[in-house]
Amino acid sequence: MQHCERYRDPVHGFIEVRPLEKKIIDTVAFQRLRNIKQLAMTYLVFHGAEHTRFAHSIGVMHLVSRAFKSAMKNSDYKIPSEKIEWYEQILRLIALTHDLGHAPFSHAAEAVFPPGLKHEDFTEKIIKDTEIADIIAEIGNEYKEKYGESFDITPELICKIYSGKKAGEKGEFILLRTFMDSELDCDKMDYLLRDSLYCGVNYGIYDIDRLISSLTVYERNGGTPRLAIDRGGVQAFEEFVLARYFMFIQVYFHRTRRYFDIMYARALKKILPKGKFPESTLEYLKWDDCKVISIMKENCDEIEECSNIIKRKVYPRILRSKTHPVKSEKDLYKLKRKILYDKIGNNYFIEDNSADKMPHKIPSRTDDSDPKAIPILDRKMSYCSTISEESHIISSLTEKINIMRIYVHPSQKDKSYKIIKEINEDI
Repeated sequence: MQHCERYRDPVHGFIEVRPLEKKIIDTVAFQRLRNIKQLAMTYLVFHGAEHTRFAHSIGVMHLVSRAFKSAMKNSDYKIPSEKIEWYEQILRLIALTHDLGHAPFSHAAEAVFPPGLKHEDFTEKIIKDTEIADIIAEIGNEYKEKYGESFDITPELICKIYSGKKAGEKGEFILLRTFMDSELDCDKMDYLLRDSLYCGVNYGIYDIDRLISSLTVYERNGGTPRLAIDRGGVQAFEEFVLARYFMFIQVYFHRTRRYFDIMYARALKKILPKGKFPESTLEYLKWDDCKVISIMKENCDEIEECSNIIKRKVYPRILRSKTHPVKSEKDLYKLKRKILYDKIGNNYFIEDNSADKMPHKIPSRTDDSDPKAIPILDRKMSYCSTISEESHIISSLTEKINIMRIYVHPSQKDKSYKIIKEINEDI
C-alpha cells in the first residue's frame, strides 16, 4: 500500500496525495500554479479572492477520486477491480494536470495567446514536454508491472482522454472524461465551493456530499456507459446548477471584475513582446501573475491600462442591459449607446459585450439516448428518465445570460449620466 501524504485544504479538509503525484506537484511547472490566481482580477472586487490554480487542481484530484468511487459503488455496471484502480489513477492525473496551461490571471489573458492556441494546448505541451512526462511514465510502469502492458499510463493517454480524442475500451474512456468535462464534472464541483469561500459569498454553495453520493453509471442496451444520477439526487443537482448560475451573475460577470479583465487584456497587448505570450513551453512557463504585475508597475506612468490596474482606477458603468435581454431590450440598449456615442464620442467609452453564458448545456427535450442528457435512475422501479424530464428548474433555465455593459471615462461621467437620465425620462 502506498504511503500517502496529507494536504490540509480549506474546502475539503485533508487530501491524500500519492508519492508520485507529490512528485508532479513539486515540479516547477506545477509550482508555477501557486502564482496563477483562479479568478483573475476578481481580488480587486472581492478582496479574499487570492486563491490559486494550485489549490484548485489538488482539490479537483481529491473530488474526482470521491466521485468515481461513489459512481462505481452505486452502479450495476461492472468493471474489474484492477481496471477501477487504473481508471481512478488516470482520472487523478487528468485532474491534477488539467490547469497547467493557464496563463497569468487565468482566462482573462486568453485574448493574447499565440494564434490558434488555447490554454488547453499549453496544458498538453507542458504535460508532454517537461519532467511531468517522465513522472507519468513512472506511474504507468508501476501499473504495467502490477497488471500487465495494457495498463500503461502515458502523457499521450492522459491528454487524449481529457481532450476527447480517444474512445475505445467500450466507451469507458468517454465515461472517464465526463468526470472532468461535463455538466456534472469535478472541475465545477471544486471551483464553485472554492470561489464562494474565498469571495466570501454563499451563491456557489451546494450539497457536495449528497451530489457525489447520488452519482452512478448508466448503460443502455450494451452501449457507452455514462455518468448518471440516482433519482434521490435530483434536487442536489438542481442546487449545483443554480449555484453556478448565480456565481456567474454575481461574481464571474460582476461589472468591476469584467472591467478589470478588459483593462488587463489591453495592458497585455502593450507590455508583452509582440503583444502575445511565447509559443515555447519553457518560455511560457516563465510567465505568472507576479511577473505580469511587476511589468505593469514598471509601465504605470506610460500605459493607462497598467495604471488603472495597479492603482485600481475604475471607469463608472454608465449603461447595462438586463441579465437575459429580449430583442426589444437589446434594441433600446443600442439606441442609448448610439446617442451617448454621438453626443460624447466613442473614444471615451469601453464596451463589454462578451459576458454571455448558457446556464447549462443540457438539452431541454431529450431522451436517455442523447449523449448530452444526464440520465436519472430509479433502481427500485427499474426506470430511467433524464434530468430535463425530472426537473422543472433545469428544463426552464435555458435562456442565455447576455449582459452588455458600457463604462465611461471619469471625465465624462456626469455628462453621460445626464444624457441617460434624459433618455429615460423621454421614454
